[in-house]
Amino acid sequence: MAATLVVVSLIAGCAPATSGQGGGQAPTPRITPQTSFSTQIASGVAVTRQALAERGIRLDPPIVPYRPAEPPGIAEAPRAILQAGIGDPEGGYVMVYELDDAATASARGAELAEYLASGFGQTNYPLDAQFSLAQVGGTLIFTWWSSELAADRELARAAFEAISSVGTRIPVVK
Repeated sequence: MAATLVVVSLIAGCAPATSGQGGGQAPTPRITPQTSFSTQIASGVAVTRQALAERGIRLDPPIVPYRPAEPPGIAEAPRAILQAGIGDPEGGYVMVYELDDAATASARGAELAEYLASGFGQTNYPLDAQFSLAQVGGTLIFTWWSSELAADRELARAAFEAISSVGTRIPVVK
C-alpha cells in the first residue's frame, strides 16, 4: 500500500502544471536564449563577432545565465545571449533579438530605448551604465557596460565600442 502511494505521488509530481485558469492549460514557457541560431540572429551575431574580432575580442556563449531587464514588447522575442571575452563573468553581455521584420525591429528598438531611459529601466543597471542599442535588419543588438563594475576597464570599453559600431544606432538618452 505504501509503495503504491509513493508511485502515485511520483506520477502526480511529473504531470504538467496547470495555471488554474481556462481549462487546465499549461502555462506559457518563457522564451530562452537560442542555442541554434535562426538565419536572422546568425547575421546579427556574425556582424557583432566581426566587430569584436577586429579588436582581438571573442564572442562566446555566456559564462553564467543572464537575462537583461527589458520591456514587455521585447520580452518574448527570440534572442541569442552571448558574452564578449573580456574576462568578466558579470560583464560583456550581448543580446541579439529577432523581430519579424525591420519595421518591427525599429518599433521595438524605440520601445527598448525608452524603457532603458526611464526611471524603472535605470534601476536595473548601475548608475554609470552606458547602453548600446542598434538595429541590423530585423534584429536588435543590445549591450551595456559600467566603468565602475568592469574587471578590466580598457578591455570592457574596447568591447563596448566595437559592439557600438555595428548597425544603425538607436539612441538611449538617460
